[in-house]
Amino acid sequence: MRKINRKTLYLILIALIVLTGVICWFMFKDVLVEMIALIRNGDEQQLSAFLAGQSLFTGLAALFLVSILQVVSIVLPGPVFQVAGAVIFGWWRSFLVCWTGFVCGNGLVFFLARFFGRSLTEALGLEQKNGWLLNKMNSADPRFVTALACMIPGIPNGIIPYVAQRCDMRLYSFVFAIAASSWINILLNCIAGHFLARGEYMFTFIAFALQLIILAVVALNKEKILGTDKKTEAQ
Repeated sequence: MRKINRKTLYLILIALIVLTGVICWFMFKDVLVEMIALIRNGDEQQLSAFLAGQSLFTGLAALFLVSILQVVSIVLPGPVFQVAGAVIFGWWRSFLVCWTGFVCGNGLVFFLARFFGRSLTEALGLEQKNGWLLNKMNSADPRFVTALACMIPGIPNGIIPYVAQRCDMRLYSFVFAIAASSWINILLNCIAGHFLARGEYMFTFIAFALQLIILAVVALNKEKILGTDKKTEAQ
């Protein structure tokens, strides 16, 4: 187990944020400007030709890296990249890349957090801020709580692996839990981006509304759902 101090951690996080900004600048700047102009014109043939002319591998590789970094940094907004990726590369490509990157990013953070031990979570101050989540994971099936946490509003997804590594859970179990639940929000974000690129704003709204409904149901029943753990253990 290795120690890491707060100053070093902040420098690492700042470097990751800057790196993500540079990647996004090169990835989205020119593409989005032209995309917006084509969407406004409503010419689907020009739009299709424009997308076909982009460097698909380079763009998807950058999107994959950004999906990992948004978990590591905690503060970067994943939905923004997911919607933008769907607008540029199509919903199913963006979904597969963003979902895979998100799961890999969570697995990476879980592994590194467990490698460095409590010094990492203490440096970030996560134990005090998210003690309730850690208590839920320790008092219930941590895989179930991890999967549910991905869908609860107010919990930055990047925090989940830092908290989950304190529980009695193996890496592969954590990765499976993340993969099993995170696809819902990511898929809806990518579908919203798909309709946004086509100028079908009503369907874009519906995709976001479905996500909000799911989040609201989970949020309103959070304690009820998580509260079933003790009853289950008693049985």
